[in-house]
This record gives sequence, structure tokens and C-alpha cells, in this order.
Amino acid sequence: MEFEAIRNGHLECDKGFVTLGRDMGKIIRIPVYCFLVKHPKGNVLIDTGFSVDFEKTWGKRLKFFKPILEKDVVQHLKGTKISYIINTHLHIDHSENNPYFEGAEIIVQKEELEAATHPKPYQKFAYADRIDEKLEYRIIDGNLDLFGDGCVKIMKTHGHTEGHQSVLLNLDGKKIFIAGDACYSSENLKYNCLPGILWNPDLIMENYSLIRNMKDTLIIFGHEEIESI
Repeated sequence: MEFEAIRNGHLECDKGFVTLGRDMGKIIRIPVYCFLVKHPKGNVLIDTGFSVDFEKTWGKRLKFFKPILEKDVVQHLKGTKISYIINTHLHIDHSENNPYFEGAEIIVQKEELEAATHPKPYQKFAYADRIDEKLEYRIIDGNLDLFGDGCVKIMKTHGHTEGHQSVLLNLDGKKIFIAGDACYSSENLKYNCLPGILWNPDLIMENYSLIRNMKDTLIIFGHEEIESI
């Protein structure tokens, strides 16, 4: 199998959105990644990032987050057939390009699709203004071994959102855990620090414990630079 980390770009924002209570007011840049897994049974795209049209689609979010596009994910993968999309969650910076991968099956937790289409007031800001319910969704409830061979395992990691999920990859014996926003950064983990946008803090702390207990596994945090794979 092949694996590629695709740097979609950065978000410039107040650090308080990342580490609640730590360095609030400090402006930082956090990376946005998508991940391509080429499996014999189909190519998998984990998260789709933000689109080239963010200046039109992000609206009032641009007052708090400044996207800096580095790579148009759709154009980058133009010659690659994407069979499956796994969104860690449906926040706009993780899923805005979903509609552009025609024919891809989007695998999402039941609670997440419900939350995205009918967001609570304190989560509404983070989701796109409109979720296209006509896309091809595979709605799941809990964990899933996508191909039944242990290579791509979806793990329920609710907390940041009601239906957040992470992905555990086994690439020829090398384990990689794509946390998504179950844990923004190693700093969150080190200080038990909550993110500034969240749904359930208790479940977030459970996810932190899960990550700490992972052995011989490369952890890729949701918004931290990837040094090596």
C-alpha cells in the first residue's frame, strides 16, 4: 500500500482555539492535512480539507480563521480515483472538498451527519453553512475495519464533535494513528488541554488516554506539523 500526507494549507487563528486557556490571544498558524491511502481494494482519502473558494464559502468564519491555501487537494488528486472518503468529522476545514470527488463513498458516523445537518448553536460556526445530503454516504455507528484486513480501521473518538472518528492504519506492519481533531496537537496531550471548539470534554480526555496508551504507533495530530512518516 502507498500513503501520502497532503498539506492542504494552514489556518491562521488565535491559539485559544487550539489550546483553551493557554496563550490565548496569540496568533498562530496550524496546518491542515489530508491523507491518501492506496489500497488494492480502492483508494481512500482521509479528510478533504478546505477548498479554493474559501473566500466565498467561509463567510463570517474569516473574522476568526484565515485559511492559507498551499495545495488544491482536488487538483492534486485529479488523476486519482477516490473510492472512499473518511471524514474524521464534518467541520468545514476537514470536509469542504467532499462534493468534488464524484462517486466516492463518504464514510461518516451517524451522529456526525446529524450534527452537521442540524448543528447545535455552539457548533454551528464550525460546520459548513449547508451539508449536501445527496452525496453518497455510508453511515456507520461505531468502529469499522474498512477492508476487513486490519489495514484501515475507523475508530469512534467522539468528543470534539458528536460523531468524530479517527483512523488507525497498518501499512505493511507500520501503525499510524490519524487522530483528526480527537487531539489537535501534542501540547493538548501533554497538558490535558482542551481545544477551543468542542462538544464533550470528558470524552476528549478519554481520547487522550487512548492515544497515550498506543504502543509502537506514529500519532498524527489533527493540526500539528508532521515531521516524518
